[in-house]
Amino acid sequence: MVGEAEVTLCLGPYSRAVYESLLAEVGQPAPRKAFVSVVLEGGCVRLSVRAGGVNQLRAVLNSYLYLVHAAYSTLKSSPRSP
Repeated sequence: MVGEAEVTLCLGPYSRAVYESLLAEVGQPAPRKAFVSVVLEGGCVRLSVRAGGVNQLRAVLNSYLYLVHAAYSTLKSSPRSP
């Protein structure tokens, strides 16, 4: 069974910085449980994940969504925040 998910995050002025953070993670050479792609379109970040099964899909999504949360929270609490 293959699990697939696509998440679109419209984060306003933080979209580009979150996108760049995710790109750095996608580009890391590491054992892959899934195929992950990240695209910036129309001011929104689109995260697509394809994994070998539902459990792997859940694990990969959780990891990437945690990174999104960490990046967004950090950016939003910055004194230079728009």
